[in-house]
Amino acid sequence: MSLKYLARQAFSLQPHIAIVKSLVYGLRILKACFHQFVQRQSLSFEPKSEGCLQSFLGELKVDSSSVPISKTLDHQFNLLGSGWVKVAGSADILQISPGNRLRSANIRAMIDFDYSPIDWQLDFKSGYRWREDCKSGTLRYGHEPSVDVKVPWELARMQHLPWLGMSGDDSTAKEFRNQVLDFASANPPGYGVNWLCTMDVAIRAANILMAYDLFVAQGTKFDKGFQSELLALIIAHGKHIMDNLEWHDVHRGNHYLANVVGLLFVAAYLPTTKQSDTWLNFAIQELIKEVERQFTSDGANFEASTSYHRLSAELVIYGTALILGMNKEPKLPDWYFERLERMAEFTMHITKPNGRIVQIGDNDSGRLFKLCPLAELDHRATVSAINGLFNRSDLADFAGTKTFFEASVVRTLAKGQKIVSYLKSGESPRAEGISIKENNTNNLSVIADTTIELPDAEVLNGLVTYAYPDFGIYIWRSSVFFLSVRCGPVGQNGNGGHAHNDQLAIELNIEGEDWIADPGTYLYTPSPKDRNIYRSVHAHATPKLGLQEPARLDLGMFRLEDKAHARCFSFGPDEFGGSHMGYGKPCQRSIVFKAGNIRILDKGSVMEQCDAKPITVRDANSLRNLWKLDLSFSPSYGQKD
Repeated sequence: MSLKYLARQAFSLQPHIAIVKSLVYGLRILKACFHQFVQRQSLSFEPKSEGCLQSFLGELKVDSSSVPISKTLDHQFNLLGSGWVKVAGSADILQISPGNRLRSANIRAMIDFDYSPIDWQLDFKSGYRWREDCKSGTLRYGHEPSVDVKVPWELARMQHLPWLGMSGDDSTAKEFRNQVLDFASANPPGYGVNWLCTMDVAIRAANILMAYDLFVAQGTKFDKGFQSELLALIIAHGKHIMDNLEWHDVHRGNHYLANVVGLLFVAAYLPTTKQSDTWLNFAIQELIKEVERQFTSDGANFEASTSYHRLSAELVIYGTALILGMNKEPKLPDWYFERLERMAEFTMHITKPNGRIVQIGDNDSGRLFKLCPLAELDHRATVSAINGLFNRSDLADFAGTKTFFEASVVRTLAKGQKIVSYLKSGESPRAEGISIKENNTNNLSVIADTTIELPDAEVLNGLVTYAYPDFGIYIWRSSVFFLSVRCGPVGQNGNGGHAHNDQLAIELNIEGEDWIADPGTYLYTPSPKDRNIYRSVHAHATPKLGLQEPARLDLGMFRLEDKAHARCFSFGPDEFGGSHMGYGKPCQRSIVFKAGNIRILDKGSVMEQCDAKPITVRDANSLRNLWKLDLSFSPSYGQKD
């Protein structure tokens, strides 16, 4: 079954790409199998250490009323579209590699007798389970249909532990202690599926430390035995991150950024040693470099995904707050803070009247922390966290009171430091009111002429425009109206790993109703077919040319070449004009606001199609039917409405 599935994936790729991927995959497995054979009898746990972790949250005021404490205590998890599922496991020491069994048994003996173990290796959506006695590098994923390695990875990110820390009572402290020991016992360093991806190791470390600090801030004291095992576990995370950095000279992205921030948390919380100081200095320097590299000057993330923008912005803001609170060198430069502030502005500007952000590119529901649980496409918590440093009234009004705790945590980590805004009094954000006007002469024929007759012309009153050319989105918005156009690079320095075939696609929301919305992502490796359906041009409200795709979908699930070279040649209060070359010849879309109507004119080469007849639509269903947009909406990874 698995070999057939892998073969189907290979045949969906270009031959030379399939060969290279097969060789790289095979060499990785062989190397890991060799280490498995040599090290099977060895101990991979870090030795127990004296001392305790540091604390940075002080007397933080905590309110846990909004987080699902009772479900977390009952080991119920709602991850990646699963719904609430109780995850139970066993405590069979024979499932651990021989060299780690004694230490694992000793750790498990510290757990309270009435605690029920969690199965950390299980994809509880499909029932598939990875082995914890195998070296992580020997384990396969993406090899069985419907099996998703992201499920155990997401569970083992431990983003539910800070919820326990927010409660801070005896029962949640007991549960935190037991779960950490349970994980440590069942997941010896370097073994099992949860040491396979360094990004997830880094996020897990940060969440364990955040939860620990929340408990300490509320006066919880843990026993020395647990402190010793916790310290060893965090050191193991730091060593693993440092030894397995997901660095690439061209295509590194959010994974490497997560590595850096996770290492920063580990180094900051560990007792000061030569090793922790080395890790800390490295992480600070790399964070500065990656913010400059991975966020454009307009504050948007370089991966061409609005959801990955949230993940990366969260990584940056919490890492930044920690650096400020420690008062460490090197100092963060002025441009760094302006870029950070504009990350929040970008999120605010891409949020529609219904509170959901525009989905551009991939959405895998990735987060650093989930301190304030909100609906999946509600990104206000990220804005609140960033505003913990800037205290801007417009950002605070946007974020609202439900996310205030995120700002409080950031403010406390930063020891109350406030950063002066790049905006002077009365100024508007730099993305606001940008005008673009370039000469654009062509010999193109109309391939679609659609007029949207609005039910109330007044919804166009008071529109404000925002332009993010580096990211590739242009926006008209008010409290009751939102229209955006996607037009820009595929991201990741041309790799396009999280981009879709969505150039010149629009999203339209009127008085809270989505007339047109990007359908999202749905899945990655469990279904390459669905992955490509949601990446396809035919899933988006964009100009189409028969069955053609403006960029190939057979270069790999995380590769989309930039054949389109999309560019905007006009943008202002009443118009947009943009084009791309994805079909090999010019494809152009223009949008004009006039007299309560929105006219969308698509043009292509005269050799392809004669001028199309104008069509007028007056409601959302008619517009979606006209453009054949019937794909199920996916608001989060693994979920379809």
